[in-house]
Amino acid sequence: MESRNLKQILISLTVIVVGMALVPPTQSADYLIGAEDELQISYWQGPERNIQVRVGLDGKISLDIVGRIEAAGKTTTQLENDIVRLISRLDKRISQASVRVVEFNYNYVFVIGQINVPGKMTFEEIPDLWTVINESGGVTDLGDLSRVSIIRGGDQAGRVEVVNLREALAFGNLEQLPRLRRGDTIEIGRTPGQVLAGEIGRLAEKKSLFYVIGAVGNPGPITYEENLDVLEVIALAGGPGESADLKRTQLVIKDGNYAQTINLNLEKYIQVGKPARYIMKKEDMVIVPVRRPGFFDSRLGQIAGLLTAVSTAYLLIDRIQND
Repeated sequence: MESRNLKQILISLTVIVVGMALVPPTQSADYLIGAEDELQISYWQGPERNIQVRVGLDGKISLDIVGRIEAAGKTTTQLENDIVRLISRLDKRISQASVRVVEFNYNYVFVIGQINVPGKMTFEEIPDLWTVINESGGVTDLGDLSRVSIIRGGDQAGRVEVVNLREALAFGNLEQLPRLRRGDTIEIGRTPGQVLAGEIGRLAEKKSLFYVIGAVGNPGPITYEENLDVLEVIALAGGPGESADLKRTQLVIKDGNYAQTINLNLEKYIQVGKPARYIMKKEDMVIVPVRRPGFFDSRLGQIAGLLTAVSTAYLLIDRIQND
């Protein structure tokens, strides 16, 4: 008798375990189906009616013998009940239906800029900013996490929030980052100057650099790109500073073992487009001087500033000539 009871218990446990193994992965009971979600609808009492269907932009799906019914805004359980109520009137066999979301396409964001896998990303529930960036393959070597732009979509379309993600990571304040919403775009900008400190030596060997020094936001080397003019390269270096004297900008061009200096009045160029647009070449250097101070400014300050600019320019020109 005891052996028979034990056998029944083992059989019951086996049925339970097998049944649990056959149950599909659970989804959030609170998730509301949205437009463009892909649904798998199954009837174990009528498997010939099983179907995979995409929710239309109008929020509806089309089912055999039932026609179009509203799906958006409902949980999977609510939609199951609606389907059974409608289809059981026409097919008496069916008293149960299973609805599963196989592709979550309603909740989406775009990731662009210095990201390894840019594009559209979809989620069951949109995660935090750092998780989205990681799931996009992370930032490139030139990605600037100190200025991450969130361009809002939906009813706030066009509003931009700039986030210092690097600081949030350093201080462990990820929970204070703005929450992402459906339709947002995340833009990862380029590190100012285009070149990371650790990359300068390697890139210098390839001579694939511009140089911008003087009164700009981020003076230093910039990775070479084709078809860039002087103004575009200054912009990549952070743009001219408040004290920049664009009238006295200088362009240093390497010509074999010699260097040629050209004086440029960029204020005039901006206003009338003259002189002609100059396309930068590898190893070219732009010098943006500081605006001359007034007569009553400290002479010592003038001399110190001039010596610093001249010394920097001389060292860089000497380096170019010696390469």
